[in-house]
Amino acid sequence: MLGKITKDFGHFIYETEFEYLPKEVVDTTKKLILDTIGVGLAGRKAAGCDKALRVFESFGGKGEATLLGLNKKIPSPAAAFINSMFCHALDFDDTLDEGATHTFINTLPSVLAVAERVGKISGKELLTALVVGSEICCRLALSMTTVRKWVRTATCGSFGAAAASSKILGLNRDKAKNALGIVYSQTAGNLQCLYDGGLTKRMQPAFSARAGVLSALLAEEGITGAREVFEGKHGFFNMYEEGNYIREKCIEGLGEKYDMLNISIKPYPCCRMTHSSIYTALKLKQKYNIMFNDIEKVEITVSKVVKDAVGRNFEVRENPQVDAQFSIPYTVTCALKNGELFIEHFEKTYVCSPEWGILCDKVQVFENERLNPKDINVSEVSIYLKNGNVLTESTDIIKGHPLNPLTWEEVVTKFSKCAKHSKEAVDDAKVEAIVNKIMNLEDIDSIEQLTSLLNIN
Repeated sequence: MLGKITKDFGHFIYETEFEYLPKEVVDTTKKLILDTIGVGLAGRKAAGCDKALRVFESFGGKGEATLLGLNKKIPSPAAAFINSMFCHALDFDDTLDEGATHTFINTLPSVLAVAERVGKISGKELLTALVVGSEICCRLALSMTTVRKWVRTATCGSFGAAAASSKILGLNRDKAKNALGIVYSQTAGNLQCLYDGGLTKRMQPAFSARAGVLSALLAEEGITGAREVFEGKHGFFNMYEEGNYIREKCIEGLGEKYDMLNISIKPYPCCRMTHSSIYTALKLKQKYNIMFNDIEKVEITVSKVVKDAVGRNFEVRENPQVDAQFSIPYTVTCALKNGELFIEHFEKTYVCSPEWGILCDKVQVFENERLNPKDINVSEVSIYLKNGNVLTESTDIIKGHPLNPLTWEEVVTKFSKCAKHSKEAVDDAKVEAIVNKIMNLEDIDSIEQLTSLLNIN
């Protein structure tokens, strides 16, 4: 008998229609599309992106799908990979904080690639596919009960990409389930490249986006995959999570309650696990008008997962941008010194300035054993001033979380700033055109009306 999660996901993929989607879900999806495209345009010039693109271009193939910020098209699985890499390269993309997962970098590049391959896909169809794929990705991540061992952006994201691609292709229930089974054979994503600062960190969701497209296309042709994808003896939860999951979180209220409404939009272009510390430090700086030269030291307490992932002493290794993105000492020091944190503060030449090695030593990160070890929202920052005063502030909900959200105006501002950071800066008229098209996406009858605006040069 087919496992209930696989069965229910298959029905959800097949049965969901735009007319069933709550307005709040549609509006959130549009906001996340705009945010993801913006960070993709900015991320296009990040380290490793051009090199990866050269590899895929060397394979040749039919020009099916648009590359963000480029006047060229490549085969749809390849386009899903490259656009996902662009969107994740700056670590400025959305997160499901409670699930330690990025979502739209898997689903949006996949959906855009398949939609252009198919042709004449409407805005409503695009929005529906994104909701389906992103909701499945979120539910899988939220169902897990252990501190992560795999990169869930990639593992859960592969299923989200396959589901979204299946919806665009109009696969029936059986073929949609097969797409999930096929992508399970490609599901992966490790933490080691994060700890080692490897450029593959920004490629892991790209592998998943490409796998999602490929799996749906194979399923469309009748290829079959594992049937007991999630709950089988060797299914996803037993193999990847040692059986530690809550089934109800995957399927309860599916199609009625939407966990994707809990996705956060980032205000800073770095690992989400650094954000609470940055936000808290900036609150202190603004509240007390702290001058950086008056600081003696900074002590920060966070959860175990945050301390282990981003709390080590800052050092520049072979990929300075990645090292900076995954360091509380660097991001907090930079924020306290500049009063803000944006893309330019993670450029290689900026990060490699000799002063950072000395300045970052002022920041020490400690584990708060009383916190849930998976918590990434809570932090406490104490700034010790040279005059002997100690200023302390804490944060329970990070900026950008739905309980402390970025407004539409703030998301549009972020998109505009990101577009200006693209390899070829996007002019104001095109920024306005892209924003307007996405805000009214349900009114367009062909997604090419949007993708044509993304050919920047």
